[in-house]
Amino acid sequence: MSAKMITGISWFEDRKAKEKGEPGIRHSYMASLATTLHYLMGGVDPTWLMGTSAFAFRIIVNEVMCPSAMSVFNWTLVLPEAVEQAGFHCEYVSRLWHEAEIAEEKRFEAHSAIVEGIKRDVPAVVWDVADAEWGLIVGYDEEGETYDTLTWEGKPSRLPFDKLGLNGIDVLSVTITDSLNQRSHEEVVNNSLETAVAHAEQGEWTERPEYQDGLPAYDLWAQLCERWAMLLDAGKAEKIDADLPAHADYYASHWYSARCYARDYVESISDGDRNLREAFSSYKEVASRLEPVWKYFSEASQPETEDLKIMAQNIRSAKSAEEKGISQIKEYLENATH
Repeated sequence: MSAKMITGISWFEDRKAKEKGEPGIRHSYMASLATTLHYLMGGVDPTWLMGTSAFAFRIIVNEVMCPSAMSVFNWTLVLPEAVEQAGFHCEYVSRLWHEAEIAEEKRFEAHSAIVEGIKRDVPAVVWDVADAEWGLIVGYDEEGETYDTLTWEGKPSRLPFDKLGLNGIDVLSVTITDSLNQRSHEEVVNNSLETAVAHAEQGEWTERPEYQDGLPAYDLWAQLCERWAMLLDAGKAEKIDADLPAHADYYASHWYSARCYARDYVESISDGDRNLREAFSSYKEVASRLEPVWKYFSEASQPETEDLKIMAQNIRSAKSAEEKGISQIKEYLENATH
């Protein structure tokens, strides 16, 4: 029976973002990956990580503002690629809800990979460590049959071996960072911008029409705020889900956070290029339009009708600015290939 726990690892916090009054990395997969890379490398650039992974450019909205929107994308294509874009190979083990016949096989494969990774002092980024979010497994105890974990809030906890991939939502996802890869700076940047365009134009998978991603997601998000206002106007507050204010805060913090990083990433790679400088200005406007949405929903436990209408207007304005940003990125990519 063996046991080991990685020591000296703490949850990553983007202090520069906090100093600017911004949320920092909110998506739990990317926060987990940032924590891993910060531990392994002694530092991490969150703007580069969010930008190169294209998580800075993603947005997904559910028709009833369900928090599941943050995880309704093609994990097998997106999650390992985020690590590769950060400059590392990785081992990725997954099993979806409809693959019950391989559940035990995949759980054993994932467990073995986790243990081998921890022996090398490499944490594993794992789905549903707690609260249907990604977190880290940082240790294991074979005698007690438990993993040591860090939740998406950075809290230490434990997970029984037999709950791996079965901790409330029946899906397995384990990512373990490996050796450095050989992707060039130019390849990484172009990959990220091509993915940004593809996502904006709904070239990535999500469960439509219940979920909308890319530019159409802004329309659905604004409509949800407007419907909320209509119910309040009609005196039908009892028809509003009691969890909706918390979900609105969850959405606003995720998508404002992402666009702050999109703004900073595009600026960092612009290098005097006219199209990218214009794209930076566009994403600067997107972030500025979403900032009041984030601030409002982070404080408003009982939103008011007129405020909700204003939030919808801000969201639509953010979409208009992002349309310009994507157009400018497309022009940059067209010029780069000629």
